[in-house]
Amino acid sequence: MIVTTGGRTDQQTIDHARTLSEAYDSPYIERAKRSITKLKECYKEDIIVVSRNGIAIHSHSQEEPLTFHPNMAMVRAKRVLSGETDPFIQTAGIAPGMHVLDCTMGLASDSIIASLATGPEGQVTALEADPLLHLLAAEGLQSFPASNQEINEAMRRIVTMNAEHHAFLASEPDDSYDIIYFDPMFSEAIDNSNAIRTIHHQTEQSGLNVETIIEARRVARRRVVMKDHWKSPKFSELGFTQVKRKTSLFHYGYIDVQDKAVR
Repeated sequence: MIVTTGGRTDQQTIDHARTLSEAYDSPYIERAKRSITKLKECYKEDIIVVSRNGIAIHSHSQEEPLTFHPNMAMVRAKRVLSGETDPFIQTAGIAPGMHVLDCTMGLASDSIIASLATGPEGQVTALEADPLLHLLAAEGLQSFPASNQEINEAMRRIVTMNAEHHAFLASEPDDSYDIIYFDPMFSEAIDNSNAIRTIHHQTEQSGLNVETIIEARRVARRRVVMKDHWKSPKFSELGFTQVKRKTSLFHYGYIDVQDKAVR
């Protein structure tokens, strides 16, 4: 991939783009009034565009850019702060001070909610295998200006890693995290938004398997949690207790691992 700036730029934006270029070991290319289409034709690479409004990913194989804007996470976060119950927090049993591992970060919506629930005394670590999505989410979590300071602080606390979850879990000691969470790409599309469709193109469709869940059960102290389409066979195939929600197209499932004897 290459890094460039928006069409209209300033020195601060150029400096930010150069910093990203060095951090992610990707060439910085001066925009020089060229269109994104022209840059794609010239370099045949994915393009990270840094502008005053944030970062956008222009995939070489897709016309539509992907930006970081956690719309639903903001709505959910405000509900949590107002005292409403969030089904993810409830199913996972997340409480202040816990350590949560989000194995499939994506654009970090669930990581943000988990970070709110664990509070400043807890910790959320989020993994993303796709380097472009990881870059976008990692930068967005550190810079997106939420209207609520508590939400901003929750985003800034999240530790992100560009890592494949099975290999990461295999390298971790037993009982490293209270909660381990998976949100695999759904077998049937749930959200028809442009951002989700773009993610489907960007993300590996490797899914989950029994070996990964075995590692997750070893590394978790309390629960392994998964979100998937309500008709997904993964719940029963992988040993999750499915929590059914009549009005939702996706459900959560959990595996309790506190009793070591049942692992």
